[in-house]
Amino acid sequence: MNEPSRLASHFGGIGTALAIRDYRIYWLGQAISVQGVWIWRISSGVLIFQLTHSPAWLGFISVIYFVPLIFVGPLAGAIADRVGHRRTAIVTIWVAISISFAMAVLSFLGLMNPYILAALVAVLGVGHAFDFPARQVLIQILVGREQMSAAIALNSTTFNTAAFTGPAIGAALLAWGKFQFGEFGGPGVGFLAYSAGSLWFMISLVRIRARDKPSTGVSIGHLYDDLLGGFRYIGRHQTIRTVMVSWIVISFLTRAYTDLLPGFAEVVFQRGSEGLGILLSASGGGALVLSIVMAVRGRIDGMARLFVVSAAVAAASVLVFALAGNFWGSVGAMVFAGAAIVTCAICAQTLVQSTVEPEFRGRVIAVYLSLAPSAQAVGSFVVGWLAEITSLPSAVAAGALAAIVMIVVVGPKIWRRGPAMEAEAHTQAPAPKT
Repeated sequence: MNEPSRLASHFGGIGTALAIRDYRIYWLGQAISVQGVWIWRISSGVLIFQLTHSPAWLGFISVIYFVPLIFVGPLAGAIADRVGHRRTAIVTIWVAISISFAMAVLSFLGLMNPYILAALVAVLGVGHAFDFPARQVLIQILVGREQMSAAIALNSTTFNTAAFTGPAIGAALLAWGKFQFGEFGGPGVGFLAYSAGSLWFMISLVRIRARDKPSTGVSIGHLYDDLLGGFRYIGRHQTIRTVMVSWIVISFLTRAYTDLLPGFAEVVFQRGSEGLGILLSASGGGALVLSIVMAVRGRIDGMARLFVVSAAVAAASVLVFALAGNFWGSVGAMVFAGAAIVTCAICAQTLVQSTVEPEFRGRVIAVYLSLAPSAQAVGSFVVGWLAEITSLPSAVAAGALAAIVMIVVVGPKIWRRGPAMEAEAHTQAPAPKT
């Protein structure tokens, strides 16, 4: 038995996806690249806090990175459909490498200030608005419809593995860089690590043999029609509309804690980079375990109701984190928060991608990937601003309480419609063969 066949026989749908050469190359590149993304996020957060000591600036840096996804993401998805998703990803990765390298140089030279950092982060956010949807659509191109569900689960597991290991690596790089190069050397090393991971993924894309076929007839009118058609489809599709809106609101109200953790580690717990690494690794560890469980589970039945339960657990865990009053109690809450939030995210993405019709998939994925992370970023900005008036724990707790209220109102409706949602998904996307 050859290696691909052995993978398929031992790991079912996930093994079948990895048995495909092009997807295996893509996945190995992605696994390294997402480590760099987490390292970059930690490094930029630490750097802005070093420069300003302001929770509001922490939230602002997050929002100017993610908000371009709202305005550029849907348009980027339509453009990538026409010029090719692989080509789009390669070009935008080059842009990301250049920007991150510039951030590293400015940090090492001590020339960085909050305004330069904000400008560079905003440009990188625009680049990622093109890159991230293109990466997701490439999955379907590489594995086909039958293995799509398994590939989505594996991708989520990879991302959440990085959420566990990336912060730990990032914290170590920050400490080493500070020791070797001074106060701003830590973020500088982190930015270089991100550039290296992005270069690795770009090389992986070059090695892929499969080519997506771009559309012809590029024009502003066509792009405008594509955009409107995608939004109209989401608006009239009850399952996609309900799940997407619910997940966006949950992200806005509960996920701000991730971007504000540098402030918690420094001000609330007075633990510095070491404490930040522990908090992020606790959240990432919980996310990793549950993403693996969801991949092994491998079925859509019960997913709508699991979405409701995991949303409730996420909101409650973030509330406990904010109000625990001690470091290790908050670390424990982070484990449950990370586990519940990733479960909620996997349920939402699977329900959306499994029910969308093929001709609308690219545009719907672009809108989904644009709005959900941007909602988290806007939430970080709002909560960071509230923290300036009150305190970090009070502001994060207020968001969690609002999320609990939303779940009490909307949750029963999703619970009742769950079986119908899952039946619709079965008709649109059959389970992958094992």
